[in-house]
Amino acid sequence: MKHVLSVAATVFASAFAVYPACADTISLRADIWPPYNATPSSDKPGYIVEIATEIWNAEGHQVDYSTIPWERAISEARTGNVDCILGALPDEVPDFVFHSLPLGYDQSTFYTRAVNHWTYHSPTQLNDIRLGVIGGYSYDQGAVDEHIATAIREGTPGSRVQLMKGDNALEKNLQKLLSGRIDVIVGSATVVDYTIATLGMDGTVRPAGNIGVADKLYIACSPATPTQSKTYTRQLDEGIQRLRKSGRLTEILQRYGLQDWSTETSLKP
Repeated sequence: MKHVLSVAATVFASAFAVYPACADTISLRADIWPPYNATPSSDKPGYIVEIATEIWNAEGHQVDYSTIPWERAISEARTGNVDCILGALPDEVPDFVFHSLPLGYDQSTFYTRAVNHWTYHSPTQLNDIRLGVIGGYSYDQGAVDEHIATAIREGTPGSRVQLMKGDNALEKNLQKLLSGRIDVIVGSATVVDYTIATLGMDGTVRPAGNIGVADKLYIACSPATPTQSKTYTRQLDEGIQRLRKSGRLTEILQRYGLQDWSTETSLKP
C-alpha cells in the first residue's frame, strides 16, 4: 500500500514503535471486499488495510498486502505461508489468532432488483429463488449456509445456488442480478452498499432482509506461528486504541464515507 503519513503523524507513530526488534514483513491476504479491503497500491486500498498498515508500520514492520481468493487465503494462512487474513469472523476460522477489538461489523443481507418485491423472512424461501453467492464465504453458520452447501453438493438443475469466485465476484453477481440471470444475492451490507454506489447502481438494487445479527470483523493471523501471530494481534489492539484516541481512525474512515463502528449502535449484536 502506498500511504504517506504527515510529518506530525509520523513522529506520533514513531513514539509508539516499542518493538522494532520484531520488525519484519507481514503478509496480509484477502479477496477484494471494499471498503474493508480493495485494490492493492491504489489510493483507496481499503480502510482495514490502511489501519493495519499504519499500526504495523509504527511497530517497524512492512506490510505485503495483495488479493487472492478467500478460500486460498484461509488455506495459505493456516499452513503459515501467509501471516494474516483480513475480514475474518472468529466462527469462520476458530483455530486462528485474533485481536480483541473489532475492525468493523458485517451484516449479511439479501439484495434483489428494485422492481422485485421478494423479501427474506426464513430459509425455506430460498428453495424458490436463484441465489448468487461467493465461493468460500459463510453467511450465517446455520440454515442459509446449509442451503447453499446442499445446493452446490447436489448440483441442482437450474442452478438454485450459483457460485462466483475470484476478484470482482460481487460486481459480477450484481451484473447477473440486474440481467435477470439470478433473483437474489447475499453479502455484507457495508460491502454491497459501497459497491452499488461505486458502480453507479443506486436505485436499481434494494436490500431485501438481513440474516441474524451483525458480526464483528477482524484480522486473523496464522495458527502455524502462534507466538508471532500473538505479537501482531497485540499490536493491532494497541494501535486501534491509539488511532481512535488521536482521531486518525476517524480520518481514515471518512475517506470511505464511513463512521467509527463503535458509534454505530444499531449494528451491534
